[in-house]
This record gives sequence, structure tokens and C-alpha cells, in this order.
Amino acid sequence: MSEKLKRVAIVGVGNTKKPGNIHPLKSWKELVADAAYEAIEDAKGLKPRDIDGAVIAYHGEGVNEQGGIGGSVADLLGIAPAPVFPHSMNCSGSAVALNTGWEMVASGKYKRVLVMGFEKEGDNINYTENINISFDTEYDYMFGFRHRDGFELMSNYYMKHYGYKDYESYGAMSYAAHTYGRMNPKASVYGKPMPTRESLNNSGSCFSMMGEGAAAAILVPEEDACLYTDKPVYITGVSLACTSHYIAHRVGEEPMGPAFPQGLKREETYGQSVALIAAARDAYAMAGITAADIDLAQVYDLTAGSFWFLDGLGITAPGQGAQYFIDGKAMLDGGAVPINTDGGNIARGHASGADGLNQVIENVIQLRGDAGERQVKDAKCAVAACVGSAFAHMTVAVLVNDKFGK
Repeated sequence: MSEKLKRVAIVGVGNTKKPGNIHPLKSWKELVADAAYEAIEDAKGLKPRDIDGAVIAYHGEGVNEQGGIGGSVADLLGIAPAPVFPHSMNCSGSAVALNTGWEMVASGKYKRVLVMGFEKEGDNINYTENINISFDTEYDYMFGFRHRDGFELMSNYYMKHYGYKDYESYGAMSYAAHTYGRMNPKASVYGKPMPTRESLNNSGSCFSMMGEGAAAAILVPEEDACLYTDKPVYITGVSLACTSHYIAHRVGEEPMGPAFPQGLKREETYGQSVALIAAARDAYAMAGITAADIDLAQVYDLTAGSFWFLDGLGITAPGQGAQYFIDGKAMLDGGAVPINTDGGNIARGHASGADGLNQVIENVIQLRGDAGERQVKDAKCAVAACVGSAFAHMTVAVLVNDKFGK
């Protein structure tokens, strides 16, 4: 990292309980305020007026039905005239907001930055249709291509290309998520009966629990972290990589297709994501780590999504992501890197604009050693990887605690 950039610490986090549910008695503003003030309270001694900059993410204006939300949020939280920079990057929005928040603090211009993301689907009559048009509507959508199509096509290709014959891997991934979710008091499945492994051996078991919620984090320069917490967590690597929403653009020859990351075979770009691999390599280089340093990971889980995330992050070799779950390696006692320890979108719940930060918050809790019965032993380095739309926006964030490297 350049000596001119400050090291950035996360000193406060907050998020909505049961994000896989609809919260009809809460407006989007109330969800945002609850998460933001929980994060502010978590940063001991911090007051709203201390915030000198903020970032907020949401799925897109077709879903939220309000543009220009920066002023509304500044007024809502009592931080005006501090600037609030909005993002709409589909499910990866709050992870992109974290990237922007990191830049604000690392540059030295801002000292106390509030990063947020939210989803309020219940306010929309045509939510499913609106969420599907929140990408390239002039091309992809008019050709009948939607978010879900990307996941289904890539999942089917992955399973066929690497020789998986049934849904055993889907069941194993979903079972792991449900197991972790029942250890997480904020998860949507917490307190509910545990399903059997056999009942999850179907494609529907890996669908997200779609709902509403918000997430927030407080970022400060390293030298100020001790003012707000005795368990700082540091952002050492953060990256966003982009490519087309349309899969055909990602498998064609250049110049239609993207530049392929070195070492990636062309046929593997359909069952994985060029942007994911590029983002992972960038974040790892920035953090000075390799996949071997990762103690736990939070990845976006829909259909076979977790499988190619593990491959793209280098946790598994290409094609081995599904087998990783079958072998039980994603579990605490699996002898490998635990995956989605808060239950992920399958069991924690999916609130689009908050997904990326929910992943980061779980990693912060783990690196603090505060995860209770789902705690990963001796966790020092954690990765969060999120997706926006049909794998057009890929984010990777590397977090470490004070024990890393010692």
C-alpha cells in the first residue's frame, strides 16, 4: 500500500435482524436509521455529528422509487451538511460503498465515514419486474435477459462442465448455510426447525431468502481506531471489477470480450466470472495475501454461485467448489476455510443493497472473536466477495485483525 494512503479501520457495525423477511412497519429510512445508529453506538464515544462523510447504496432507482437520496439521508441521520454519496450497483451496492468509504478515509480527506446499504422491496408493487430492469435495459433486458437468467445459465454450465450429476452439492451448501443460520441470532432462520440434508437436495434449496434490511459500518484511519474500539478490524484489500451484464460479451473474442486474467482458460469464463477473478487478484495483491492466508470467507450464494466463488477466490481449484461443500469443508469442523458463517443469503437472508456489507459485518464479528458458537477459531484474515446483477459487478474485500502476521 502506498505510504500516502492511510490504513483504514472498521470500528462500528450494525444491521437489520432477519433481513430475509419483509418489515412492513418500517420505512426504508427507518431501516437505514436503525442500522446506522447501531453502528454509531458500536463505535464507542462516536456521535452522529462526528460523521464527516457517508456513502449509501441501494439496488437501483427502479426499486427504491426515489433518486437523489443523499440529502434525505443526511437529514435523516442528523449528519448534514456532511456529504452522502449514493450508489446503485444491484446486490453489490453496499460492498461498492465500502470501497468508496475506504477511499475517502485512506485519502485523508475524511476521518469518520459512515457506509450504508439497504433494500425495501415491500414498497414496490412490481418489485420483481423492477429489480430485473436495473441493469442494461437498452440491450440485455430487451433481449429477455435478466439477473436470474445469468445465475441459472452459469450454474447449469458449471455443473455440466465439471461433471456434477445431481443436486447433492446444492443440498450440502444449503445445509451448511442453514446450520450456520441457526447459530446467528440475526439470521432469518434463527429459532426455526433445522431441515434434513435430504430435503435440501434440489435446485430450489439454494435460492436466497429475499427480504428487506439495512447494514452500516463506521470507517476511521488506523491512528484513530483506539478512540472507538479495542478490537479494530482493518481493510487491507478492497476491489471492484466490472464487465458486461450480458454473458455473451464475456465469452466472445476480443474486442467484444474482456481481457482475460492471465492463466484463465477461455472455457472457464462461462462457469466462473472474469470480473471475480480480476477483483480477487487485485484485492489480494493490495492486501499482500494469497488464498492460503484466508481463515474464513463470505460469498454470494445463489444456485451454484458459491461454487464458482470458491474457485474464483482460489480457495478451491477450478471445478472443485461444489465438492468442497459435499466434503463438509465449509463447516467449522471441516478442516478448511469455513464459508458463509452467518448463514449467507440462503439462511441469514437477502436484502439486496445491504448484502455486501452484511458479509463484511460477519467478518468483523468473527475477527473480533465475538461470533459465539459459530466462531472460527483463531480467525485473523477474512474475505467477503459479492456480486451485482448477472456477475457484472464483482467486489472483494480483505479484512484482518491485529493478530494477522504475528
